[in-house]
Amino acid sequence: MKIDVLDHGSVELLDKMGSDLTTVEAARVSFLRGATTLGEREMRLIRYLAEHEHTSPFRHAHLMLRFKAPLFVARQLWKHIVGITPEFDLEERFSGFSGGFKDTGWNEASGRYVELQEEFYVPATWRAQSSSNKQGSAGPLQEQADAAAAYRQGLQAAYHAYLRLRELGVAKEQARIVLPQSIYTQWIWTGSLQAFLHVVDLRTKPDAQWETQQYGLAVRAILAEHFPVCLQKWETRAGHAAATT
Repeated sequence: MKIDVLDHGSVELLDKMGSDLTTVEAARVSFLRGATTLGEREMRLIRYLAEHEHTSPFRHAHLMLRFKAPLFVARQLWKHIVGITPEFDLEERFSGFSGGFKDTGWNEASGRYVELQEEFYVPATWRAQSSSNKQGSAGPLQEQADAAAAYRQGLQAAYHAYLRLRELGVAKEQARIVLPQSIYTQWIWTGSLQAFLHVVDLRTKPDAQWETQQYGLAVRAILAEHFPVCLQKWETRAGHAAATT
């Protein structure tokens, strides 16, 4: 399952482990019980788990996704990986901070090793700055043509500088720093169902940046296809009015 996003981007399901029933199985093991079918009783259990924030059963199903997105979107989504997680040893003694979550993995194409291609995100519509920084955008800009021209000139200058630096023998890892955040990157992201439910929670909200919302909606569409009950019960718990377009 592959969903096109923006002008050159996409989110693709590479692999998955589990289904809606996986969450039920993980919860019922507490009573040494299992489940072979997903009936009304099982769906009520999923709803109960979500509403009462018993989230660990949602961590047993996993997804492996390939993203292609502008760099600035990738860095917004990376915030779901980076964190400061306290570590404790088997005797519950604090042993430091490892950073990051244990149930996610992120491997990205590296500009240190490959020549970066001339593939940039070009907005179809330029948005004006909102009076509130928390909102970010405030509808279409009036000077669309001028903004598009300025942006195009900036992209051409930056990529030409990149190519010139490479011609001069500058290392890829250093030459890349002249490139803008709109250049496309790719990565493979593996995480639990709960991790991606959280991505959908935050990144499909109206106050999320529009471009990042589109990736949140793509992840949501994949969850709706493969984990429809867990998604529906989770969003009911969160009071999350997910967009469907």
